[in-house]
Amino acid sequence: MADSITFSFGENWSAYKKQVTQAQIDTSLKDLENWLGTENIKGKSILDIGCGSGVHSFNFYRLGASELVSFDYDIHSVNTTIEFWKEMNEPANWRVFQGSVLDEKLISELGQFDIVYSWGVLHHTGSMWEAIRNAMKPVAPGGKFWIAIYQGVDTYERDLTLKKRYNQASWLGKKRMVPYRVLRKIKTQLSRRENPFAWNKKNERGMDVYHDIIDWLGGLPYEVASVDQIKAFCEPEGFRLLKVDTTEGCAVYLFEKAA
Repeated sequence: MADSITFSFGENWSAYKKQVTQAQIDTSLKDLENWLGTENIKGKSILDIGCGSGVHSFNFYRLGASELVSFDYDIHSVNTTIEFWKEMNEPANWRVFQGSVLDEKLISELGQFDIVYSWGVLHHTGSMWEAIRNAMKPVAPGGKFWIAIYQGVDTYERDLTLKKRYNQASWLGKKRMVPYRVLRKIKTQLSRRENPFAWNKKNERGMDVYHDIIDWLGGLPYEVASVDQIKAFCEPEGFRLLKVDTTEGCAVYLFEKAA
């Protein structure tokens, strides 16, 4: 089966940006506050690796970041983030540009940050462990390293096959694969005795379920890691795990770098 990639994360984020509501944006902001605390964001320097829709960078800025750098490999994500930047009157302390976390020269020139954030990005680079190592480099001593990594180790081969099939499919074929995932979501809602008509409700990072499904189906390259693997990789580099959440497809990690 061919490994051709026909999906653009940035185009999906751009489509989402066109219909995002203030309530969805505020949900993302509350998630940042819950994980870090407002007092740990205001006045801090923040690096957003793989800025996607720009919603998180936008909220970091709203919460008072003193310096904000946002970059993404996908130009559509860059342009979508720039729309948020323009909404804030093009602040000089917020830079947005195209770049790759695998570009060691770029990483070495960024400087150091109080918070380095990369949600659901590093496992899509085609070289996940190198990406994680590079992403750790800009974290200042005592700084926070907040990442989300897919944890589906047991279902990896099956999921990878599905993603390849989606990328190989025609435009119509892709459209036909989405309703099946929607039905799975509705069945989950019913099993939890939740409102099945609320299947498309926003999640903690602000994205609605429909666009999240497309993001998951199309997402190649694709790698996974267990919590133990991530800890074993990061801790020898001087990072202490403060918090981990494994309730969703991505495990979310908050590390602190030794001072």
